[in-house]
Amino acid sequence: MNHAQEYTRKAIHMGFGIIFIALIQFAGVQTSTLIIGLCLIAGGVLSLALMRGHDFPLLRQIVEMVERDNEKHFPGRAAVHFFIAAIILLILFKDNQPLIIASLCVQVFADSTAALIGLHFGKHKLYKKKTWEGSAACLITAIICINLFFPLHIEIIGGIIATLVELLPLDDNFWVPLATATAIRLLI
Repeated sequence: MNHAQEYTRKAIHMGFGIIFIALIQFAGVQTSTLIIGLCLIAGGVLSLALMRGHDFPLLRQIVEMVERDNEKHFPGRAAVHFFIAAIILLILFKDNQPLIIASLCVQVFADSTAALIGLHFGKHKLYKKKTWEGSAACLITAIICINLFFPLHIEIIGGIIATLVELLPLDDNFWVPLATATAIRLLI
């Protein structure tokens, strides 16, 4: 994936994330769960249709433009996993809207920052394609995101957990928000 594709991917990632965060903030947990659930169903249906060869020219073009090579067998995989994580957060932590928003902010902003800083300034490999510079950007951004809602000890530990999970060979769109929310919940 070239730099322009990664920028486009992260812009779409951040756009959806900001919409979800704003939705949760202004519409509340219950309404957001319903709307994001409907988006998940629609996204799943479109993904299955693309996998089965149905052609939606604009959607196919977007998928081709932003999907990494290892994701093309499951179009929209990252978005679907993010939607699932958001719904799980909304259900499990429905009593704590700031926790949900902080965890989604970490995924949206820390993940994007890590990728873009790593892409541009990453010189020191840490693990596979991950760099020290990208991971430091992830940690700092995660701490800032959590700081908007929680005190210092929670933001630091939550940021470290998010950064460590982001380094693992797991789907970060799914696991980072869940791990961050769990860490915050245990620390509250």
